[in-house]
Amino acid sequence: MSPMEAELIQQLIQNQYGNKARMAGALDTGGALLGYVDGLVSPAAGKLQNAVVKGVSGIDKARASVGPVLTPKGEVLKMLSGPQAKMLSKAAVGLGAVGGVMGAADVIAGQDSAANKIMDTAAMGIGGFLGAAGGPVGIAAGAGVGKAVSDGAQWLFGDKKSAEQRKLEEALIALRGGSI
Repeated sequence: MSPMEAELIQQLIQNQYGNKARMAGALDTGGALLGYVDGLVSPAAGKLQNAVVKGVSGIDKARASVGPVLTPKGEVLKMLSGPQAKMLSKAAVGLGAVGGVMGAADVIAGQDSAANKIMDTAAMGIGGFLGAAGGPVGIAAGAGVGKAVSDGAQWLFGDKKSAEQRKLEEALIALRGGSI
């Protein structure tokens, strides 16, 4: 097919289908992107789901089934092993990984004190180490959770003031003292 024929076919498609053809191309690209992201988060999500099922099954010594009939514990384990729980674990891992990347950006470019950055970095390192079983995405998710825990602890036990609030207080004290 010559370039002129290809152009003519594109014009015919545009005239007949208009924006629907463009939308289909965008949806194809979006579907390919989601498939790629799904492939990235699936290993870590599977490990997370298996860990949850193992943790719940070890809570007590009750049987999961009596013959072919599932007990309440068996019903819960079946639900936790199902596709909806798998999808939820993929979303959790994906959001955790995004949080890890954003937490790293906050540590690098944020206006916090050096002590705050050191604490955040240590918490992210611990979280990343604990998430290492999930591969690179698990490390990022663990780092995101570590940063969230660090920020929560700093808010809970800190003075609950932002850097801007501290600067305003210092300026007010200096103004009252007569040095401004």
